[in-house]
Amino acid sequence: MTRSQIHAGIAFGTIAILAAVALFAPAVPPASAEAQASRICREQGVTSTIAGYDYCLMQAERAIEWGEPEIARAYARVTAESREACQSYGLDPTTGGYRNCFDRETKARSLLVFSDEKLKFGPQIARPN
Repeated sequence: MTRSQIHAGIAFGTIAILAAVALFAPAVPPASAEAQASRICREQGVTSTIAGYDYCLMQAERAIEWGEPEIARAYARVTAESREACQSYGLDPTTGGYRNCFDRETKARSLLVFSDEKLKFGPQIARPN
């Protein structure tokens, strides 16, 4: 056997072993809706230390479960923009006034999200009995 044949045999054997490992390795489960929603919120600058994180996470997670990642991103933007608006009014995030402002801002901005969306009716709206 020549050196080239030995090297070819080693290369072929390595490829066969890697293929077997890939074939029998367990599949990586997809990220949960909560993990995806958390990532989307963080991408928009909404972290767990910021007021409004729970709202962002809840809305984004629901949109992910419905198979609407773009709406999840829109809700994350709504949260970030609402937070910025309330802070620009000089409200402290620990006050009730901030919470009222945040609620009003998110409701108004959420309406804008859906005004731009083409309506799709699916199983999340009504399920046959």
